[in-house]
Amino acid sequence: MSRVPVVQQNGAVPQVGGAPHVSVMHAGPAPSVDEGQLSLRDIFSILGRRKWTILFTTLFTILFALLFTFSTKPSYVAHATIQIEKEAPTVVSFSPTTTQGAPDSLQDPFFRTRYEMLKSRALAETVVDQENLETSLRTAGEPPEAMKGFFSLFSVSKWLGSDKSAAEVDAQPQADITELFGKNLQIQAIDATHLVNIFYEASSPNEAQRTVSAVISNFIQMQIDTKSETGEYAKEFLSRELEKARGNLQNAEKKLVTYSNKNGILAIDSNQTRHVRKLNDLSAALVQAEIRRTAAESHFREMQNTGSVSTVLNNPVITNLKGRLVQLEGEYQEKLKLFKPGYPDMQRLNQQIIQLRQNLTRELSTIKGSLESDFESARRQEDKLRAELKSFNRELYSLQGKGLDYNTLKREVDSSGALYNGLLQRVEEFGISSAANANTSSISIIDPPREPVKKYRPNPKLNVLVGTLAGVLLGIGLAFLRDSLDQSIKSPDDLQKFTGLPVLGSIPKPDGKAKKNLALACKTAPDTQFAQAYRIFAANMKLQGHEADQVLLVTSTMGEEGKSTTACNLACAYAQMGMRVLLIDGDLRLPSIHHKIGIQNTTGLSDYLGNETDLVGITQTIKAIPNLFVITAGNFKADPMQLLSSEKMAYLIAQASQRFDFVIMDSAPASGLAETLVLSSLATKTLMVTNEKNMKNHSDRVKRTVDSLTRIKQNVSGFLVVNAKTAAQQDHKYLQRSRQRNNNRLLGRS
Repeated sequence: MSRVPVVQQNGAVPQVGGAPHVSVMHAGPAPSVDEGQLSLRDIFSILGRRKWTILFTTLFTILFALLFTFSTKPSYVAHATIQIEKEAPTVVSFSPTTTQGAPDSLQDPFFRTRYEMLKSRALAETVVDQENLETSLRTAGEPPEAMKGFFSLFSVSKWLGSDKSAAEVDAQPQADITELFGKNLQIQAIDATHLVNIFYEASSPNEAQRTVSAVISNFIQMQIDTKSETGEYAKEFLSRELEKARGNLQNAEKKLVTYSNKNGILAIDSNQTRHVRKLNDLSAALVQAEIRRTAAESHFREMQNTGSVSTVLNNPVITNLKGRLVQLEGEYQEKLKLFKPGYPDMQRLNQQIIQLRQNLTRELSTIKGSLESDFESARRQEDKLRAELKSFNRELYSLQGKGLDYNTLKREVDSSGALYNGLLQRVEEFGISSAANANTSSISIIDPPREPVKKYRPNPKLNVLVGTLAGVLLGIGLAFLRDSLDQSIKSPDDLQKFTGLPVLGSIPKPDGKAKKNLALACKTAPDTQFAQAYRIFAANMKLQGHEADQVLLVTSTMGEEGKSTTACNLACAYAQMGMRVLLIDGDLRLPSIHHKIGIQNTTGLSDYLGNETDLVGITQTIKAIPNLFVITAGNFKADPMQLLSSEKMAYLIAQASQRFDFVIMDSAPASGLAETLVLSSLATKTLMVTNEKNMKNHSDRVKRTVDSLTRIKQNVSGFLVVNAKTAAQQDHKYLQRSRQRNNNRLLGRS
């Protein structure tokens, strides 16, 4: 037998000296999870936890949608389509009196102006007065007559007794009727066309149809009136300008006549034409004279230099003389071969040749004189024409100087006359056009308004659908908001994140067979899910622990969480594995192990610690479960803290760890009781048992309990969650077939 451990006091916390080596079993560090991200599993988990929030929010919004539907007065929408053009169909067409604007488009200022005219205050006032719409517009927001009594129950002013008199109500400022009308009127231009849709919402189909018709008719009349006003203004303007043009023309004509009479100028336009024609004739004659003089001078100079010109060569007399001379000279040379020059015939021929040469010389002299005479005559003619042209130019310069002012006055007369004639024509044309096109409009009705058949609002189906969708979305948002603000532990994963300790296992809620004896379910109902969960947990603890980890403290945050049931089932499971197990009831305040197992509690742990008996006298065996030994709490009345912190308790744990393979201690709840901390310091491992319901409702107490235990000794292995909804479920069919097979074996043996 080893020495007894000595309890050393360190302040108020007892420490066990010489205790076995402590090895705390942890499940390992929790995997790193990005808390800013939610997985799909987390999302569905939140929606499942907050399903009532989503459901009630959805029901509330549906109820609100129904109230809105019943509180809304029925309304109808009538619509019509009109076409707007820049120009109306013309009966009599003349040139336009207005300039063309920008190309046709929705951005054209002309069409934008027409669209705004449809929304104008003047048109709205005309239609409201014409159709008596003021009462209908001011009562549009009130609930239906059938629902007024119901909604009056919720009137704040009625409950406060602050109902106002009719005079006070009338004295209150009312909304502008045109603004109310504009809220019900909608103007919609169709893109890439000149078509405009007009919609109006009213409390009755007939009122909606009448209002749209009134809007269109008054808009057309407004356009015609605007066109007439513009025409009258244009007519007056043209008349005033015509009178000014007539006066200017008369003044210009008077000035022209006065100046003409003063300077003796008559028909200056025709004289100018005659002088220009004469100037052209003189210039042409001078050019011809220069040409003749140049040609004559050329022939004369050529005749002087060469003695022959084309005139000489083409002269028949010269040609005949030269031919006769060549003939005689040829004949003379032929006869000279036979006769001597003194021969009479030869002399006669020579005499004839001499005579021909003299005649030829005289003819050439005559032609030369004629050419010189022609040259002189052409030069004199050219000089004369040049002198006349110069004289005429001086005369034109003088006439041009005198006619400058005359031409200025003449142009003024012509300009005034043209302006007057144009204005006179425009006035006559405008008068005829205005009379013919006075009642034409550029607005045409494409689709006339009709009485609507169906109500526009309220739409119960749409309202309920929108309310449902809005409720679901709002409920989901509230669910996530509540979940983000809720710091309680909602799942085993949250428990691990909240405390930093792993969740070692989960025990489901017991079924009918296991409920008969929860503490010994591993013995009495081994095939149930409840018992199998404890067996699996015990096997994991055994395989994952060390040999030195043989003293296990089972505790919980609060009472009634299942720690005693867990201690009994774990002891039973280890005993069924063939291990010698000692189960100690350390809850001296409210012991329950003896009730759960069904044994006597005459003497127990308190009696041993109070020096009333020895270890052998307090240890009981369980015949139904081999290898299982139990020490109950006993009946000794003393302070539990004083008893459990004594040296005898440390000695008991030391002896038990040597004699048994596994020691399991059940303790009082750890929250607020010091003796549990003492037992945790004596154990090699501490197991926290928590009920899933208490885990959610008392998360702060769970955290404080874990902190207090870990400050004493770092041996808290983790949590065992009981009554868990998410515990692993075994195959029911497999267990059912296994139980049926065992039953068949028993029947076969019998």
